[in-house]
Amino acid sequence: MFTKLKLTVLTAIVLGAAGLAAASPGGPGTDATRAERKARMLEKFDANKDGSLDAAEKEAMLEARAQRRFMKLDVNNDGKLSFEEFKAGKLGKLGKHHGRRGHGASRGQ
Repeated sequence: MFTKLKLTVLTAIVLGAAGLAAASPGGPGTDATRAERKARMLEKFDANKDGSLDAAEKEAMLEARAQRRFMKLDVNNDGKLSFEEFKAGKLGKLGKHHGRRGHGASRGQ
């Protein structure tokens, strides 16, 4: 019985340490990761390489994002979104995390 208790305590310590490691800075979704992602986007869409996005460059970025979303929803690749494709795309998003508060946090769910 004492061995089972030791094993339980050891397992709790290991899992706790793993949880702390996952929550530590530098993991996915941290400010550093966001800053890196923003730097890559700036590098990709900053056509005149002045270190910032002007209105035309921002429009190109938004157009590229919209094109990627459309292509993801257009599962049969016919260049059109049917109601079924649109509905399937919307239903697919319901389980994803939205923002910092999470899905349903403001709706009491």
